[in-house]
Amino acid sequence: MNIYRIGTVVGLAIALVAYPGENLQAAKKKAPPPQAQGNTRENPQDPGGHSAKGFEFAKKKEYDKAVEEFSEAIKAEPNDPKNYFNRATAYRGLNKFAEAFADYSKAIEMDQKMVPAYVGRGEVLVQQKQLDNALADFDKALQISANDINARRFRAFVYLSKSEWQKAIEDYNVVIQRLPNDGGALEHRAFAYRNLKQYKEAIADYTKSIATDPKDPDGYRHRAQAYIMAGDSVKAAEDFKAILKIKPDDVDAQSRLKALETRANAPATPAAMTPPPSPAKAPSMAPPAASPH
Repeated sequence: MNIYRIGTVVGLAIALVAYPGENLQAAKKKAPPPQAQGNTRENPQDPGGHSAKGFEFAKKKEYDKAVEEFSEAIKAEPNDPKNYFNRATAYRGLNKFAEAFADYSKAIEMDQKMVPAYVGRGEVLVQQKQLDNALADFDKALQISANDINARRFRAFVYLSKSEWQKAIEDYNVVIQRLPNDGGALEHRAFAYRNLKQYKEAIADYTKSIATDPKDPDGYRHRAQAYIMAGDSVKAAEDFKAILKIKPDDVDAQSRLKALETRANAPATPAAMTPPPSPAKAPSMAPPAASPH
């Protein structure tokens, strides 16, 4: 069965928990390099300033140094679950999933309503392809905070990976309602619609996703497949041509466009001469494996 491959869209989203009084921000995708904060004041909730230092290292993606500082923070304040959560997130940056899982679990043990810890642990489980266990963590996070967008997004991805298309759509509906220009959510919902043979809805979502990143050839590729499945070869050909404008050496687009054009230019066969297709030999309509980005 063709599904989005686990791990390809689950990127590390550093979501560290700050202490009160610290003006520290989590690192964000495509954000400019962080500037030095110069925050040297003593914080009674961060003895030695190790948490603050860990933040700075994490923002610069120096996760090994961040782990060292958060470890020191744990030694200085072992009863604060935020220290374990932050170290777990840094461990994820190093792809040390066993260590990250242990620290997220420790944070949850200390604070059973810590939603980000359930989400973080669920992401680790997704990366390890433990989908049912991940689903349990995302469910728990949403029981505590129904509006947590990250838990909703990752639960939708788990449903998508389990081929539970309608459930995936329902969760992506919530994400897209709040973030209407989320290209990834739109593309994934389109994939779910496509598997339900709701091609009109799939094409509409792919079109919106393309608008968020019109230079990404895969957006056109996925929409072209939806057009083919909907029986619109003309529109599919237009999308393959769009890919070739962006990436002229795209072999897949070249070959598939040529196949469409060859089929369109082939002489018509009289209906009386055309034998009915055998069900056992009917061409497969299953889409090719997709690689989400």
